[in-house]
Amino acid sequence: MIRSKINALIGKYLEGKATPEEEQLLTHWLDALAEDAGPGTEQDARSRERLRRSILKVIKQRTGEPAAIYPVWKKLAAAAAVLLMMGIGSWWMMSYRSSQKIAWLELRTAIGEKKVLLLPDSSRIWLGANSVLKYPDHFTDNRQVQLVSGEAFFDIAQAPGQPFSVITDSLQVQVLGTSFHIRAYPRQLLEIGVNTGKVSVNKGGQVMDILTANQLLQVNRNNYTSSRLSVSSPDINGWKQDKIVFDNMPVMDALMLLENYYPVKFHVKSAPGRQISGSLNMHLTITQIINVLEDLTDHQLKITPAGAGNYNIDQ
Repeated sequence: MIRSKINALIGKYLEGKATPEEEQLLTHWLDALAEDAGPGTEQDARSRERLRRSILKVIKQRTGEPAAIYPVWKKLAAAAAVLLMMGIGSWWMMSYRSSQKIAWLELRTAIGEKKVLLLPDSSRIWLGANSVLKYPDHFTDNRQVQLVSGEAFFDIAQAPGQPFSVITDSLQVQVLGTSFHIRAYPRQLLEIGVNTGKVSVNKGGQVMDILTANQLLQVNRNNYTSSRLSVSSPDINGWKQDKIVFDNMPVMDALMLLENYYPVKFHVKSAPGRQISGSLNMHLTITQIINVLEDLTDHQLKITPAGAGNYNIDQ
């Protein structure tokens, strides 16, 4: 139902001129408003009906009409009525949700798989390959999710007074309205890269760094020392565009990263100490990827097959 129709319908209803069909239409709109407040169990259906009646009762009270009698309501501007109903409805839905116990859900991806998640506040999360994300079924004042492992790109909807945070490892990444990337695969450097806006990276309640657009923070898991790099936006969310991006990445981390995108395992005989930079298309075969890696490392790596899906690495 478009706003102009709601506007006209509420105006007629407040003046007592609505037909039974129009009153029923308005009731359906209130039902839909209450429907958004909870899941569809039988008990919740009764709760939604109480919520719908409560919304209507508050509207009557706020328009100066006693709840116990039903003469013609005083005339209100239709636009004001629309805002009043929407505002009251939102207030009741937030009150309803804040009283409900939060259920934590889990989203997983397999090796080489990507998924997109739409959160209750309209924020979007792109979950990368071989990753695990935990998120609530609804938000209260505290919008928070947990990236258990893997990588994700976050496009966060602005909500004044309701900061958004991501917990990963022992770090907390806080934002207000921005887009950013976190990579937190086991045994690798932690990476937080900002595409737009600003984020604060905290550990133990202390600010580790504040990042703005096109900045990437790499964090060593062993001692939590960090370094900040300047990168381009395509590099930050490259995997969303099917690109594997290495930003001054240790060869060991690059090999472990590939194990999340391809069903392979690398067995390193002697740890390569150098770092590499560059980007590769995920549509390349693993053999082509290995050939490029040898070129990027000036043939200092010796990569040999060791059975199906396994490769030996030596310097």
